[in-house]
Amino acid sequence: MKHAFITGIGHRLGFYLALRLIDQGYTVSGQYRSERDTLAKLSSQGVTLYQADFTKWDSLCQLAEQLSPLPRLDLLVHNASAFYPTQDDPQAQAQDMAKFAAVHMQAPLLLTETLSDALKAGEDSCIVALTDIYIHHPNPRLHAYCASKAGLDNLMQSYALRLAPEVRVNCIEPGPILFLDEHDSAYRQQILDRTPLQCEGGLEPIWQALAMIIQNRYLTGARIAVDGGRSVAQL
Repeated sequence: MKHAFITGIGHRLGFYLALRLIDQGYTVSGQYRSERDTLAKLSSQGVTLYQADFTKWDSLCQLAEQLSPLPRLDLLVHNASAFYPTQDDPQAQAQDMAKFAAVHMQAPLLLTETLSDALKAGEDSCIVALTDIYIHHPNPRLHAYCASKAGLDNLMQSYALRLAPEVRVNCIEPGPILFLDEHDSAYRQQILDRTPLQCEGGLEPIWQALAMIIQNRYLTGARIAVDGGRSVAQL
């Protein structure tokens, strides 16, 4: 039975991907930061859960130590993400940048290194990172977030070379797949007006992209935009 590990497994996309992988017969484990009702459902389906806050070095290192004995892994999904508006104060912006970098770059690097031998022992193993269409067209109002996601993209490109041919490494670049609760109707409409397909994508298209990456054994170093065409329109 194949084994998948997902970061940010307790919420939104991570939770959805976990359920889809379980449906495909995977053994699933994953990291979460905060307690949520969804975790009970995952546990009831046999998911092994690890609590870790990626913005805290000791917590990340503890998770890496817990995972280091893992003998085999077939899929690693770097899904955990941090997102909040850029603050006005420069020192606050720098502190936010450190948190974004910890979640989007430091944690994926340490976990990839820790699990590389387990991945090489898997069957046609692959790593998939969730980046963002903003890595190519940065939003100046979200410059720290965009920069850290671009760093994740660059890191995964490096691992596509470092871990080949045993492990494939690819990225999925989501667009407006699922708005946040705090996004009002005016903001949502503004985004959709700039999206050629003019609709919110939902989580299923991300799963479809992930399933394609898993199945395509000649795909590594790829960046797949799942964004309704937004990346080719004016952001």
